[in-house]
Amino acid sequence: MTEKGRKQEPPLTLDVSFGEAMTRFVAVKPKEVEESIERSKTKKPPQDDPPRRPNALSAG
Repeated sequence: MTEKGRKQEPPLTLDVSFGEAMTRFVAVKPKEVEESIERSKTKKPPQDDPPRRPNALSAG
């Protein structure tokens, strides 16, 4: 298999220093992460939501 036709995303880059990134990482509380994961499991997928704005072409 060749990967000539496969498009890859550019590598992730952050505009913060290593020290600041580590400080933020250490400040995260594991309980908050667990709660966030549980909330994300209960949310509806985006395709189930109604459109936010009516389509201008169909509003004749």
